[in-house]
Amino acid sequence: MEIKHLLLLISFSVAVFSAFFCSILLLMRLFSQVDKYVRRVIVLLIWGYVMEMIYITTIFFYNFDQEAFIQTKPFNFLSMLVLPVMFYHLVFKLTRLRTSEEFTLWHYAAPYALAAAYGIWFMLMPEEIRRNTNDKTFQWGTGYEGFVIFDYARFYIRITLSLIYTYLSIRRVILYRKEIVQYSSNFEVASLRWLYQIFGALFLVIPFPLLYYFIDNEAYTRFIGLIIPNLFLLFLNVILCYHIFRQNFILLTEDIIADRLAEQEKGSREMLNHETVSRYMIQEKPYLDPNLKITDLITVFGTNRTYLSSFINTTYGLNFSMYINRFRLEEFERLKKLPEYENAEDEELVYLSGFRSFQSLKRSEKILKSSSKSALY
Repeated sequence: MEIKHLLLLISFSVAVFSAFFCSILLLMRLFSQVDKYVRRVIVLLIWGYVMEMIYITTIFFYNFDQEAFIQTKPFNFLSMLVLPVMFYHLVFKLTRLRTSEEFTLWHYAAPYALAAAYGIWFMLMPEEIRRNTNDKTFQWGTGYEGFVIFDYARFYIRITLSLIYTYLSIRRVILYRKEIVQYSSNFEVASLRWLYQIFGALFLVIPFPLLYYFIDNEAYTRFIGLIIPNLFLLFLNVILCYHIFRQNFILLTEDIIADRLAEQEKGSREMLNHETVSRYMIQEKPYLDPNLKITDLITVFGTNRTYLSSFINTTYGLNFSMYINRFRLEEFERLKKLPEYENAEDEELVYLSGFRSFQSLKRSEKILKSSSKSALY
C-alpha cells in the first residue's frame, strides 16, 4: 500500500473511531445521569456522532470503493446537510436562557427534504447516469439535466448551510456570554469559552473541501482536503465529548419550573430590600456553592430571576456573577486570617471560599477593583 493511501486510511480510522469511542463514553454517562435536560444534550450529541460516522464512512467509500459510494451517496448528502443543524441545535440547548426560547424542528425540514428529494431522484435515475455524476466535474446527461444540476449543486448547498448555521451558533454564544453573568455565579463553567475552540476548528475545516474540489493535483488535495480535516474532526470530537461528559455547562432551562412557581407567587411577594438580601447572604452563605445560580435563590426570596437580577444590578451596581464573587473574595480574605488556615495553600482557600479556580478569583478581583461600587453592605 502506498504511503499516501496509508495516511488517508489512518486519518479516516482516527476520525471514525474517535466518534465511536466518544459515543460509548457518552452512553455510559447517559445511564448514570438523572437530570433529564442533561440527558437530552447527551442524546443529541450521540446522534451527532452517529451522523458524523455515516458521513466519514461515505467519504471513505468515495476514496476507496466507488461502487459502495454510489450506493450510499444519498446518505452522504443527508449527513452533510444535517450535521450543521445538529451542531446549532446543541449550541441552542447549551445557551438557552429564557422559557420563551424554543428550538423549532423546522430547522431540520430543509436538510431532510433536500436529502429525501435527492435520494428518490437518485434511485429513479438509470445506472449509467448515477455512475457518471461526479462531484468535481459537471457532466451533462441528455434528458437528465435537472438531476445532474442538483447532483453538482450538493457541494454548494452543503457549504451554504454550514456557513449559515455556524454563524447562527456563534451569534447565540456571543449573546449568551453577555447575559449569563446575570444568572450564574460560576462564569468559568457557564461562559462556554471552550466552544470558541470548536468554532476555530470549524473555520479551519470548512475551507478544506473547497481546495479539494477546485485544485486538480490529486496528491495535494487528498492530503489538504481530506487528511487534515479528518485530524481536525478528531480534535472536535474529543473537545465536545470532554466538555459534555464533564458537564462544563449550566442548563438554566432546568430551572424553568422554579421560575414559573415564583411567577405564581408574585402576588404574595414582598419587595426585596438591601437588609433582607444581605442578611440571608451573610447568615446562609449560599455563595460557598461554586455552582450557585440565580434560580437557586428565587424561591428563597419569593421572586423570579428577572426581578432579582434587576434588584442586584440597581442596588449594588454589579451583575449577579460579580455580586456573588465579591462575597467569595471577602470569604477568601477572612479564611486567610484564621489561625487554622495559617499554613493552608491559597488554592485550598480558593475552593473553600466558593471559587472554582484561582484564575476565577483573580479575574473577579480585577473586575471588582475597577467597579465604581466599593461597599457591599
